[in-house]
Amino acid sequence: MSQEVPDISRLSVQSGTTTPASQRSSSYQSTKSTNETIKTPFDHCPPECKPLPTPALTAEQSSKYTQLFDIVSKWPGLPVSTTDKTNQPLSESERMWLTRECLLRYLRATTWVVANAERRLQDTLIWRREYGVETWTPEHISPENETGKQVILGYDNSARPCLYLNPGKQNTKKSERQIQHLVYMLERVVDMMEPGQEMTALLINFKGSTGGGSPSVAQGRQVMSILQGHYPERLGRACIADCTF
Repeated sequence: MSQEVPDISRLSVQSGTTTPASQRSSSYQSTKSTNETIKTPFDHCPPECKPLPTPALTAEQSSKYTQLFDIVSKWPGLPVSTTDKTNQPLSESERMWLTRECLLRYLRATTWVVANAERRLQDTLIWRREYGVETWTPEHISPENETGKQVILGYDNSARPCLYLNPGKQNTKKSERQIQHLVYMLERVVDMMEPGQEMTALLINFKGSTGGGSPSVAQGRQVMSILQGHYPERLGRACIADCTF
């Protein structure tokens, strides 16, 4: 994990349902010159924050992307779940999820092995169906965040949206909804990404955290499995503060 702390000056809290970055207009200029505490969320990344340049694809990488794109374009559908093998056509939102950037992330995550990238893409889409990622409402998730234990707080200097986790503000008993809460917030972070940005900055502050409020080993393993399996190439920077162990 990187120990470099993102620059969080001039940033403001953003949480809940968000509008994709491409559909938002900037209110940054209207607050830039003031010294007052900003109490409303930024609806756009500050202009001086720029994504890191993306290396150009080699001829071989471009060829593998084309292969994967052709394969995915011909999918007749996918199983409803890991237990229900009934083939179901891709929904409009699932097709929208399969962007060029998405295919390239999975290719990079599988060291450019096309067959492995295809399998992992299928696994993720089936998981999203089975886990209900697109079905959770803000009302369902809201009780988990009443104390602000997860906050989307602006952007770092490389235009990565920052997601803060505050285990010390735990307010609910261990349940599947706690994991859903994290996934929900990750999805909102993706919504906040500007064009050209695919990664987030994750900041975990253990201040005030106790053994009883910390995630269990089982929850930790489940979260790691979700992040590694279904959000590859999404973590650009991670920082830990006030760690007690």
